[in-house]
Order: sequence, then structure tokens, then C-alpha cells
Amino acid sequence: MNHKVKTLFCIQLLLFITSCATSQQGTDQIVIFSSSPSGASVKTSHGFSCSITPCKIKLPRNKSFEATISKPGFSTELVKVNSVPSGSGAVGALGSALIGGVLATGYDIYKGGVYELSPNEVNVKMQSTNAMVLEEIRGISNMDLFTN
Repeated sequence: MNHKVKTLFCIQLLLFITSCATSQQGTDQIVIFSSSPSGASVKTSHGFSCSITPCKIKLPRNKSFEATISKPGFSTELVKVNSVPSGSGAVGALGSALIGGVLATGYDIYKGGVYELSPNEVNVKMQSTNAMVLEEIRGISNMDLFTN
């Protein structure tokens, strides 16, 4: 009888662990940043950064943010990354509700286990500011500024 109780306890524990969204997905997610040309720096609006693209940053799942990708001599690009409900996170939260109740589900939502960051890969094409300045000069030089 004691063996059956231990087995039942282990099965319940296993179900609890696998049903929790936070334990399935974690509270952080890796987002990949790349740029063309490479070698740009990335700074997020919530304080994370990497110095040279391509790079990966581990970020909290439950916070949307903006990433600024910059490189001297090139245009600065701003990209919005959203925290959106995750399909697998929702399944895990449902399992948490069934096994752990409101408290477990609340924990999943609070810690971000039910969310994912989208997009999870950011790739930007940066424009050369030298080429942009030359294009502006060419546009101005083609204007007929001094004729009546």
C-alpha cells in the first residue's frame, strides 16, 4: 500500500511540474538580433544590450520593449518587440489552474510564463548615412534654385 501512495504522489508531482507554464517555458526568452551590415549595437528600452550584432539577449517574457539598433555611419533602426499570449503558455496555465488552482495560475501570469516575445528574431537592414547625404545633395543640385 505504501508503494502505491508513493507512486501516486510521484505521478501527481510530475503532472504538476509539467503543467505549470512557468516551468514549461520559463520566465525569460532568448531574442536574436542581427543587422545588415553586422557589427551594430543593440539597446532595449528596459535596459538590456549587446555590443555587436549578431547577438542573443535573454529577456523577460512579460515585458514588451523597443530595441534601438545603431552603428556609426548608418541609420538607427527602432524595432518594437511585443509580449503576447503564448499557445503553449496558455496550455500550461490551464494545467496550473486544474492542478494548482488560482494561486498557481496567478504565479504563471505574474512571472510571464504564459507569454512569448514576438518577433523572437529581429533582423534590420541599415542604410548608409553617407549614401543618404549624397542622395540629398544630388536632389538639391538638380533643383533650379537660381532661375526666375
